[in-house]
Order: sequence, then structure tokens, then C-alpha cells
Amino acid sequence: MDKLLKLLFCCLLLTIGCSAQKVYYEAANLKLTERFVLDSLRTIDMQMLPSVEPANMTELSKGTPIMHKLWKVALSDIESNIVQTNNGRYFGAGKNFGLRIYTRDISFSGILGLNVLYPEEMLSSLKTSRDVRLKLGLRVAKDYLVPGIGGDWMEESFDEKTYLNKYNTNSYTRRTDDVVWLWATRDLFEKNENLAEWQWLYEVGKKCFDKLYSPFYDESDGLYRGQASFIDIHFEQSKATGYPQDFSIADCVSIKALSTNCLYYEGLQTMAMACRKTGRKTEGIEWEMRAKHLKNSILSNLRFKDGTFSYFKYMNGELESRRDALGSALAVITGIVKGKDAKVCLSDYPVTWAGVPLFHPFYPWAKSYHNNTSWPFVDTFFLWAKELAGHKSYASQNAALLARTCVKGGSFHEVVNWKTKEPGGSGRQLWSASAFVNVCLRAGLVDAE
Repeated sequence: MDKLLKLLFCCLLLTIGCSAQKVYYEAANLKLTERFVLDSLRTIDMQMLPSVEPANMTELSKGTPIMHKLWKVALSDIESNIVQTNNGRYFGAGKNFGLRIYTRDISFSGILGLNVLYPEEMLSSLKTSRDVRLKLGLRVAKDYLVPGIGGDWMEESFDEKTYLNKYNTNSYTRRTDDVVWLWATRDLFEKNENLAEWQWLYEVGKKCFDKLYSPFYDESDGLYRGQASFIDIHFEQSKATGYPQDFSIADCVSIKALSTNCLYYEGLQTMAMACRKTGRKTEGIEWEMRAKHLKNSILSNLRFKDGTFSYFKYMNGELESRRDALGSALAVITGIVKGKDAKVCLSDYPVTWAGVPLFHPFYPWAKSYHNNTSWPFVDTFFLWAKELAGHKSYASQNAALLARTCVKGGSFHEVVNWKTKEPGGSGRQLWSASAFVNVCLRAGLVDAE
């Protein structure tokens, strides 16, 4: 974010913080009080939440009893994901995912708040993800090579499941939003100058652009190809829910997605900053110009005439008629659109008692995981963007949406089924719990540098 956006956000935090000693929310089907959260499905009283004592001793300085308890649950959920393996120490993604390295889960969680509360663990996580990803490069499982995109591709003889078990991460074809780590690392260094390793960031970032990212750049429209961020592409034998069902695996990563291009914009800006920090002024200007060019390309190629943005651009140049919550939020948070344009970007996108639909409208097929769902961490990015665009707090609503996911043992869950409005998926989910940290930070409830 540029200096003006940061200033506006700081002013917003100060404004919210002055009146945020209590966090309440009440709407037709969702209510958050001092001691419980209620929706159309159930009531979760604070006594139903587990009593936990996380290792991180940071406390809320303000807030209601249930917020204090949810805070400890969130930190406990986060800490349950810290793993130590031969691949290094890093944050896992959730209790159902095992010892897997998910760069986007780590990175988005850092941006949401872990860079403030768990900086050393974040640095170790980001470094581990870089070691593994650069070692693998474009070595992919069988059927995951992408024709028409350059680079040093190498196709293994075994399937993706075997690849995942062997390397503890997915083929790059399933991780084409990998560039998010740059934004997360810059944010970490800006918040923790004592941990900043700008020379390392520059060197590794340059390797990633040369080896992984540059092949996905399309000079014809100035955009990067790649999956929409965190939206799983199709599998070898089955179709995922977030892309047209006639797409091949290669098609899913040949699109130009709004969310992923916003992440590239932040990545290019991060490289420019790393250059400035390491005395590479001339090269830094070149990275800044690349970022500016990408921003203009996003505005020219991914925006509808009404000022909202498309989910992605098809290979034939047409825009997908749907919008997506994360991409729209990132366009605002990264400063690609500001002021009135930011408000228009988010306009008429539904926000309901069960969250923010991941796509608007959903695809017509009945299957769900990304389609027909809302994701609590995406809800949080979207409501954060609405705060930046409208200078109005949505922290209480955001807290209520997250609190209602603390089902089945009282931990923050992965996803909400839009048909039933039932929270589910993995419990103790890293970025869902991190989203609650973000809410408390935005609302001025915690004293943390």
C-alpha cells in the first residue's frame, strides 16, 4: 500500500480504536453479544468454547468476555499449526492437512496478523517455503505440464498425490499464486525491522521471478497467467468447482485472474523496495515501472464498464462475467483502485449473515468447495477492503462471522457451505484463526507493535 493508503488506514484504526472497547453486532440472522454469538442455525455461548492458554501471552486490552475467549482460541488454533520437520519449521494450514507446505496459507495469514504476533515463526515459514519451492521449480507431476508457457518444465512419471506425499507440497501448476510470499515478507520486514533481511529477499525474489514467474507473463496484455489465488485447479480425474467444467488442467492456469495479478503487483512493488533497501536504485525504478505497467494493465483488461472487476480473463480475451470476493478485495487493499473507484469496485457485492459468497454469482453446478461457499478469511479481506474504501468499521460484523464458525469443538473452521450456511471443512484453520487476529488488530483491541 502506498503512503496515502497507509495513512488513511492508520486514521481508521485510531478512529475505531477509540470506540472499540466493546464489540457487538446485531442483524436479522446474526448477533454477537458479550457472551455468545447467535445465527439462524445455533447459539455458541462462550462457555461452549474450549478454555485454552496459548504460548503467546499477548492479551486483548479491550473487548467483551467472548472476544477475549475467542482471541485465546484463535492463538491456540494458530499455534497448533506450527510444525517442525526435515523441511524446516513452518506454519501448517489446518489439522486435516498434515505436514504440508502451503505458501499462500502462510502468506495470507502473515498479512492478516501473524507478522505482528508470530514474526519469527513467519520468517522461518516463508524461508522454508522458498527453499522447497525453488528446489522443485517447474518439476511437476504427470499431466501437470502446461503447454505454451515457457520455462524449465520437467514432468514426473507419477501422479499428483504421489508428488504431494514425496515433496510435502504440490506441483507448481497447482500453486501459480506463489508470488504472494513477497507481499507477506515485505509486510513482515516493515513490521519487524530487526528481522529484515532485504538482501535475502532481493536475491530469492529475483530467482523466483526468473525461474517461476516470468514464464507466466503475457506481453500482449501486460498480465500474468495463473490460477485465481487459492482456487484449486482441476485434478487429473475430477473437476474442481471454481472453474468452467470444460477447462483442462492447463486451461485453469492459462487464465489471467484478478486476484493473482493483484498479488503480482504487490510482488513487483516488494522487489522495488528490496532494491532500494540494498542500494540498487536504478534497478528499483525498473521494478516500480513494471508494477505501474501491471496496475494499468489490470485496470484496462480486467475491469467491467461499470467499474467492478471480472474474476478472470479467458484465454480468448473475453472476461468471465462473474466477480470474486478475494480479487475485488485485493484490488482495493493493494491500492490498484482508490477513493470512489474502490467503493465502486466492491459495490453490490453481497455480504450476508453467512459470509461473503466467494463468487458472484455462483456457478450453476451443484458441487461445492470453492463454488457455493464463503471462506472466513476471504470474508475478512473483503470487509477490510470495505473499511478502507468507505472509512467505516466492519470489525463487529467480521467478528460475528468468524465466531459463528467455531463449531465442532470450538475452533475456527475453513469454509461455510452456502446452501446450508453450515461452517465446516478443516478445524483449527490457520488463516481463519489469523483472520480473527486481523479483526482484533483493526478494531484496536490489542496493544501490539
